[in-house]
Amino acid sequence: MIEAPLMIAASNPVSHVTDKPIYGSWIISNVTVMLILSGIVTMLLVIPAAKRIATGKTGTLEDLRTRGTLANFVEAICLYLRDEVFRPILHDQTDRYISVLWTFFFFILVNNLLGLIPFLDITAVMGVNPVDGQPVGIGGTATQSIWVTGTLAAIAFLWFNGTAILKDPIGFIKHLTAGAPVYMWPIMIPVEIIGTFVKPVALALRLFANMTGGHIIVATLLGFVVTLSTGLGGIAGHGFAILPLVGTVAIYFLEVLVAFIQAYIFTFLTGLFLSQLVVHAHEEHAENNEGVTAH
Repeated sequence: MIEAPLMIAASNPVSHVTDKPIYGSWIISNVTVMLILSGIVTMLLVIPAAKRIATGKTGTLEDLRTRGTLANFVEAICLYLRDEVFRPILHDQTDRYISVLWTFFFFILVNNLLGLIPFLDITAVMGVNPVDGQPVGIGGTATQSIWVTGTLAAIAFLWFNGTAILKDPIGFIKHLTAGAPVYMWPIMIPVEIIGTFVKPVALALRLFANMTGGHIIVATLLGFVVTLSTGLGGIAGHGFAILPLVGTVAIYFLEVLVAFIQAYIFTFLTGLFLSQLVVHAHEEHAENNEGVTAH
């Protein structure tokens, strides 16, 4: 029997956050499992809450108690995102697109939060990888995989550009000129096209880097705990190990905050990019009409 050390004791903390095949096969990996789990958890949390919100009365204290904490929490987030975040930039288009933005937020948030649960370490005793003899665990954070964040960004890219093209293809083409004079078009159009493809890259890298960086810090601090405890031993080793352990707890609380912030930033930027394409032309048209009326 091969005795497998905990993942947190790995000498290289990066190995703790990289995706791994399950039992040597990439057909299904840790990220695949966590994506499926996140999808199931998101539906189990949001759908029952949505049903309670839809069938409840509005505004009464008794109704708030009947709905339950989860439904009230989901409703508070949804109302905040719709009324305070996206209505100022999407205006009368908000209700048309808000459901997609809510979906982005809650799915990314659940992925981020599930990644804070040490499933890899808990399940590392399940067996040993026949390829490299390392402990096999199932878990991790799906949003710390560039493939996942890249896919989410690609979906967002296709959504806000596709929506803009279907809504107003002429306006979408005009957007590429950025309102510049005709003689500036040879410069502005390539710049706008490059900017169009830079947006999803920025979405993917921002989410990936933030989720990966925090987890590497946690893995590094936990590695210090194991190293100090086993290296020095005795009262001194365990005493010094408390210091990085306290730091780990502090970073974990920060990671919970980061999970919410990164889900919010990804969703907000997606809504902002959408508004630049579908609202700008609408407002410009309205302003022109107002100007004609005034004259």
